[in-house]
Amino acid sequence: MHVLALNMGSTGLKAGLFDADVGGDARKRNGASIESHNDTAPLATRADALLAELARSWGLETAPDMVVHRVVHGGDRDGPTRLTHDELAALQALSALAPLHQAPELAVALAAVQRWPECEHVAVFDTCWHRTMPEIHRHFALPDALYERGVRRYGFHGLAFASGMARVAELAPTWARARVVLAHLGGGSSLCAIRDGASVNTTMGMTPLGGVAMGTRPGSLDPGVVLHLQRALGMSDAEIDHLLWRDSGLQGLSGESGDMRRLLASDSPRARRAVALYASLVAQGIAAMAACIGGLDVLGFSGGIGQNAPAVRTAICEQLDWMGVRLDSIANEANCVDLSASAAPVRVLVLSIDEEREMVREAILMKKARDRTCHAAGC
Repeated sequence: MHVLALNMGSTGLKAGLFDADVGGDARKRNGASIESHNDTAPLATRADALLAELARSWGLETAPDMVVHRVVHGGDRDGPTRLTHDELAALQALSALAPLHQAPELAVALAAVQRWPECEHVAVFDTCWHRTMPEIHRHFALPDALYERGVRRYGFHGLAFASGMARVAELAPTWARARVVLAHLGGGSSLCAIRDGASVNTTMGMTPLGGVAMGTRPGSLDPGVVLHLQRALGMSDAEIDHLLWRDSGLQGLSGESGDMRRLLASDSPRARRAVALYASLVAQGIAAMAACIGGLDVLGFSGGIGQNAPAVRTAICEQLDWMGVRLDSIANEANCVDLSASAAPVRVLVLSIDEEREMVREAILMKKARDRTCHAAGC
């Protein structure tokens, strides 16, 4: 099968064209990252332009056999689903919980359905990876009636964590069954506690705002802060929304940028403070995740910061020396795969992830299971 994976972010589109077999194995034929050139245009216009550029550059005169779409928030969905117009409408209702991602992703999905109506479209969700979390970790300390109405912890970055664990298993199968914390650090950052290859807990909750600080998002806040902004400072819902999604985190702390590369190159005291606080919050989060799985055997870093910022990894791991997290400084500076100091009890890894390959794998396995069920039912 020729499978096209569309991974839409808040500012651009990552895509992969794969040859996939019925077992879920996929070989990438093409990969691309296309930035959106007109962020002020309507989402539908931007989506059409991105797909047109992709089709033009790859010569997609004929439709692929399947198009797979990344969708950040799947609510209570347990796995991939066929992307019908009804399903698109249902997923739109979750857009307010992930405004930087959900609406652009669904705009691209709708544009792709209109461009290639003859092929199968499948949605895969970042939230599904965390469906293995014990119920206790899915609750906020709020009345059960709110949990039943969807006010609960879902978790995100599931495709990145699934891809990261696949990489860990490639490096050493025994590590994949160990006590693992994955730190996916980039513009959006979250951590996941994993035992026996399954998610046990994660730092993000109902939305991608919670957990550790991020590029423009604050991470977890005292909820009284939001009430104070509204009641005492007179900020509107729209102003608070903009503050929390686009003007907090590294951006707000530094007053300079949400991009870690710029902050590491800056001499500003505020930039240095932002980097230090980010590292401290990530270290605290790693310790908390390790507590959920009874310790730590493997710590994996992924994402733009996790893979490419040795200074940030050093600042994080120095605070976890008491847990046995110790880096080989030469390996760390070289961005090697295994950064662990000799004889250190915790393996520290840099993990190169491929969300698009994971998307294709999950979609093909869903199709295989559906076809098997259909065959057994005689349909």
